[in-house]
Amino acid sequence: MKAIISGAGIAGLSSALALHRAGWQVTVLERAPGLRSGGYMLDFFGPGYDAAEALGVLGALKAHGDDVEHVDFVNAAGKLGSSMDYGRMREAAGGKLFPILRGDIEKVLYEALPDSADIRFSTELAAVSETGRGIAARLSDGKEIEADLLVGADGIHSLTRKLVFGPEQDFLRFLGFHTAAYFFDSQTVSQALGGQFKMMAVPAGMAGFFDVGAGRIMAFFVMRAESVKRPADLRGKLKEAFGKLGWVLPEALAAAPDHDIYYDVVAQVEMPAWHKGRVMLVGDAGYAVSLLAGQGASLAIAGGRALGQVLEGTSDIEAALARMDRQLRPLVAEKQKAGRRMANWFVPKTHLHEVVRDIAVNTMNWPPLAGFLGQFFSFSSKGFSLAGR
Repeated sequence: MKAIISGAGIAGLSSALALHRAGWQVTVLERAPGLRSGGYMLDFFGPGYDAAEALGVLGALKAHGDDVEHVDFVNAAGKLGSSMDYGRMREAAGGKLFPILRGDIEKVLYEALPDSADIRFSTELAAVSETGRGIAARLSDGKEIEADLLVGADGIHSLTRKLVFGPEQDFLRFLGFHTAAYFFDSQTVSQALGGQFKMMAVPAGMAGFFDVGAGRIMAFFVMRAESVKRPADLRGKLKEAFGKLGWVLPEALAAAPDHDIYYDVVAQVEMPAWHKGRVMLVGDAGYAVSLLAGQGASLAIAGGRALGQVLEGTSDIEAALARMDRQLRPLVAEKQKAGRRMANWFVPKTHLHEVVRDIAVNTMNWPPLAGFLGQFFSFSSKGFSLAGR
């Protein structure tokens, strides 16, 4: 059996690894000229944790994890308002949680693939059609290939979804925010962070900072927005939203690069079906939960593993895809609901919401109430393994 996978991000590489272990030959297409490095810091937990263990990459992922003792919320002047004990969060997740850069997850998955995997960078889909034998794809370099399956793992702005299912606006649920991220170097900001992940979450938006090592700072922003339209001047948009704030913001904004700023909408993808014939969407392409949910990478790995599970040893590909869709859908809906809850929690609408959030965060650090963390963040990974069903 042969599969074409569109996208060499977390979902695509996880799908490639899982399908290879299920006995499939895989060809992975990636528009970028190579793997993306860096990316924003995320908390890795949920269904992807167990999936990574099953795929044999959990140890390598943990080796790239960073040490964080707590997550601090500060006000516009940088004064501490509340602090979330990371140890309590890890306990609420059953010990299955650690912070890691998104780019490091992709690196680990890529290195786990066998030499036989056909990875084609600077290449993407140009056209797709179904034949009596499976899928026929024309590529951006003019070549044509055929396979038994096409996996769309090309992110929230999926080209596969556009070619097979329809225009993006039919499936995108905009949550009212834009996000941006970049790296810069500053010993001054590093000292202000003190080795912890600190976030300034005020009505204007949220700015988060973390020292990834040697004064290299990851800056992460979320701001309220009226539409999905991307601004022409990214640096200008950030300065407009955060330029009047204090703390480390002046230096961070001054250090924003002219290029190489990650910028996107905060949105979810909602579809009546993730599969059509022999085409299956995995990860953000089919069921983005939004980056504020903190489980996009986790669901991408879990989805890739589930795809390998349902397709192992079967010739009825369409029935297997329908089974995966049917069984994972209610679980994904739960994670998306948690994502919408998190968006309103991390970016308070008023200063009163800031106060309420700080009280809630500090309260949940109290051991008898720490269990609420698991419910609020939807830590559970139950139900995402489809083996033997």
